[in-house]
Amino acid sequence: MSRPPARLIVLDIDGLRRDVFLRALADGKAPALARLIGDGLHLAPVSNAPSITFCCQASIFTGAHPEEHGVMGNQFFDRFGRHSQGVPRFYAFDVGDTLAVDDAVRVFTGEGLVNTVLAADVNTLYERATARGLTSTVAHNMIARGATHWLRPDVLHLARFFKGGWWLKLSSAEFDALMIDAIGAHLRSGPRPEVLTAYFMGLDHESHVDGPGVQFDYLTRVVDGQVAQLTQHLEAHGLLAGALCVVLSDHGQLATPDDEQHALRLSFPFDREMGYLFDALGLDVHDLPGEDPNCDAVVASNGGLAHVYVQHRAGHWADPPRLAEDVLPVARAFAEANRTGRYADTLRDSLAMILLRDVEHEGWEADYRALTPAGDLIAIPDHLAAHPDIITVDAVNRLRHLASPVSGDLVLMSNYASGYYFSPPLKGMHGGLHPEESECVLSLGWQGATPHQLALMRQTVEAVVAQRCRDEGNRRAGLVDMAPAVSAVMGW
Repeated sequence: MSRPPARLIVLDIDGLRRDVFLRALADGKAPALARLIGDGLHLAPVSNAPSITFCCQASIFTGAHPEEHGVMGNQFFDRFGRHSQGVPRFYAFDVGDTLAVDDAVRVFTGEGLVNTVLAADVNTLYERATARGLTSTVAHNMIARGATHWLRPDVLHLARFFKGGWWLKLSSAEFDALMIDAIGAHLRSGPRPEVLTAYFMGLDHESHVDGPGVQFDYLTRVVDGQVAQLTQHLEAHGLLAGALCVVLSDHGQLATPDDEQHALRLSFPFDREMGYLFDALGLDVHDLPGEDPNCDAVVASNGGLAHVYVQHRAGHWADPPRLAEDVLPVARAFAEANRTGRYADTLRDSLAMILLRDVEHEGWEADYRALTPAGDLIAIPDHLAAHPDIITVDAVNRLRHLASPVSGDLVLMSNYASGYYFSPPLKGMHGGLHPEESECVLSLGWQGATPHQLALMRQTVEAVVAQRCRDEGNRRAGLVDMAPAVSAVMGW
């Protein structure tokens, strides 16, 4: 590309469904977003497995799959203690079932917990920019490693946003408005970043609380207006002309029943549906704050999927668990609970798939296989072919790119057709493999570009994405392709 864009502007709208975004553009209800994309390019990417925020944001800004960047979800367990002096550690960036708040606070304090957990050999978009002498600013996103400036949300504002009540409550619109204001103040203070990321949390929060049916109204009534304000800030400082503008989301959302029956949890002393199963197997499951690593099993809940880690009963967490003695008994117990309601009636018919792998014989990178009702292990494609009622999108490739030393010994997939999920009760959920929670947004526009430049941009992006997909098992285009595609367009 003879003359690359002048700068990169990324609008990251958490949880935005692709169908909602495209309908808003088609109906003329999102003029500010439409202006930024113009006659650009709309890709049709899918999310990670799990299709949940921290895992997906890590892939967006590194171009790496979970197996490479090491962030397995909003919750996961590092049995090796890679970032904790060799002591196994449970991460819960979203607070988690034990309600320990430390990790959620550390996400936006100090160096930022996600920034430190990201694999050291995986470069962020900002590290790539810095290596070329470019400056960057990140507003409200949890991933900012290598950025010149990080405009973090105030921890008190976060608390008011997620947990505040009555007059202490900070609405979704107010929270994201603070982000827009912070960018405006930042630009007025002098910086002229070549890369700017603005992260909108509000839409995802509204969709969780009131269901994904509210997304269209919130996008067109609130988000688009905030994008217009951001555009004004950029124009006031001469930063919009010639910019490559990217609008993206990390996942979609499914409508779910907001009741205790369908919300599968592991909270002590209540909501111990899964806890009773581990009790019956004589396993001490992690259900108290700070209990890791002094436990035998860990469940990391990620909406539609849950990692389950089991310790080698005669060894240590760093030892590969034995398939027959350690892993299969847990898998078969979940299968029985799913079939009969044993251990807890709320587990009956709650799972769509039970996946496990044999790291004992195949190593820590072993792929997952599905447990059949007869107790056999078969390849995931064969299992899905035998169960056409389980609706997924590119499940095999996405699960293959999840399998790593930090992913679960088992992965449980909730029965979304019956409304189940691993989370407190909410009206909107994601994390699994269903199209509605997996299809996300990735659209690119180039401000002031000539038709020839736009054509070159489209060709460049499509070629990069197509080559990566071919090289990685003919997978679907994904949010993981954003950073490599954008880097190519920017001439990096």
